[in-house]
Amino acid sequence: MKILNSKEAFEAMMAGRNIMCRAAGKLMDFDDLSQFPATIFAMPGYEFCIKVETMELAGITFTKPLTLNDVVEDQEIFLVFPHCVVHTQFTSLSGKYVECVKNGFAQMDQENAELQLQAIGKLLGRTIAYPLTLESHYKPEKKRRSRKAKEDTEQPGIPAGLGDAVPGIEKQPEPEVVPPVKVVPEASSAPTEVSLEKTEEDSVETDPVKLVEKFTAQIDQFTTTQDVLSFRHVFLANGYLDQKDQQHLCKLTEDKLLELDPEQYAPKAEPELSPDEVTEVAQPSFIDQIENAARKQASVESVEHGSAPIDLFYKKKKQVLINRIYDMDSVETLERLAPAIPAAKLLPADHQELLSIYAQRKDALAAETGETS
Repeated sequence: MKILNSKEAFEAMMAGRNIMCRAAGKLMDFDDLSQFPATIFAMPGYEFCIKVETMELAGITFTKPLTLNDVVEDQEIFLVFPHCVVHTQFTSLSGKYVECVKNGFAQMDQENAELQLQAIGKLLGRTIAYPLTLESHYKPEKKRRSRKAKEDTEQPGIPAGLGDAVPGIEKQPEPEVVPPVKVVPEASSAPTEVSLEKTEEDSVETDPVKLVEKFTAQIDQFTTTQDVLSFRHVFLANGYLDQKDQQHLCKLTEDKLLELDPEQYAPKAEPELSPDEVTEVAQPSFIDQIENAARKQASVESVEHGSAPIDLFYKKKKQVLINRIYDMDSVETLERLAPAIPAAKLLPADHQELLSIYAQRKDALAAETGETS
């Protein structure tokens, strides 16, 4: 909570903000201005703050989202997306950040951002059990004056810093200096540094080819599986990549996961079949069929909505697996599907849910067989 002096509080009140007041230096709660005399702004010994306004959505209470009048450059904010909360710094150079704030999807703190995300999910009949908050990779670059620009403005015979005050001398615009950008080398060549001239139009990359190259280089540099899993948020939520590009990057992350943790992410070997069971050797395993179907559905939905949350493939895989359980028409075929449940690598709660559905379906099929025999 920011403490305001009387001048700041009066200006905020004139701008339409609700102001609260209390005696300075005392451990007491702020109270509405209606409890104080009208001359409170001219009286010493009081401090003020802006009243935090809340709203309720789907039975969940959280602070009202920020507006463009509430934020300044480089301010810490939390952006609410359909699949996560992003912790970042506001910059007017990012059109997406501006639109998020303008449309009411930005909060000042993490707690209220996650509450807003849960409220939106509950309003739509969804349960967001784990609203993840991610750290944004974007860090606003601060503008610096180059040495040449400084020398140009310091004219002979005029002290430094007085150029603006001397009539007839026009101050030259200060160019933005961008730090060198490391380019990922090919083969075993040493890293090189290339100085790029950055403009406002270049602040957001839109070329799919360059985006794929950039994301590929980043994936190659990761050293932990957690980094790889978290990075999927970045390229799956990018609106400039098509379905083919996203599938290519997903394959790269799978290969990287296998490289970093072969024991966890290596494909499970299928058991050897007896001669009587070789009829389906040429067919993909159940888990492969399920994952292929889930990946296809997730890709279609991501194209329709312009972006895909990180857990969309996970949700589709779980639903396809449930549908397959109900599609089995005998206990024998259902038991052949059983290894696909642990192979799907679901969260513990979802794994238990699938086991329960499997057991109920098996009992139902056994009962049907007993009735017809």
